[in-house]
Amino acid sequence: MRIFAIELSSRFGSLALVEEGAVVAEKSWEENFKNRQQLFDALAAMEIDWNSIDCFAAGRGPGAFSGMRISFSVVNSLAAPGGNPLYALNSGAALAAQVGAVCTVVVGDARRNKVWAGVFSGSELEKEFQLLERDELAGFVPQDALVVSPDHDRLEELLASLRIMENAGPVFPTAGKLGQLVFQRLEKGIESEPFEPLYMHPPVFIAPRFPA
Repeated sequence: MRIFAIELSSRFGSLALVEEGAVVAEKSWEENFKNRQQLFDALAAMEIDWNSIDCFAAGRGPGAFSGMRISFSVVNSLAAPGGNPLYALNSGAALAAQVGAVCTVVVGDARRNKVWAGVFSGSELEKEFQLLERDELAGFVPQDALVVSPDHDRLEELLASLRIMENAGPVFPTAGKLGQLVFQRLEKGIESEPFEPLYMHPPVFIAPRFPA
């Protein structure tokens, strides 16, 4: 089975080709957020035969709003001509799998003085992602859990009292690990998570300035 995976939920984007559970090609870059040329340059550089892909996978966050939307748009477009299966998996699973701890809490900066966090047993989401006030995070984290974040540099003071990695810094989910987890889940017959970005903030309606 050949899986194409894309992960754009953090400030480091990546693409990967996973074949029978092994990463055979991967490209990553630091987003400049001015345009998405890096993404399309990486797609071209991988020179993938799209007809050979059995499944397209996307990391659904939580994380960067625009990155998650683009991930779903890209895999939808690539899968459409052949009607290939689509698979979505939360990006925290890939991050937790990279860390390899028994219990991991993945935390992100949700802005507006809030954070989002989810608890993982291995790479399995044990406690659903929640939107928290900053002073609620310590009570959410299980005892002895390892806390990691793609936004560690912005949350360093908040995370200082929790169990973090030695020489801690930001940790980012990768498309390679995402693709490997999707392969494992497909082998076990586990269905995709909802094929939509995992937004933590509720939608905000802004009334139009002028009457219709």
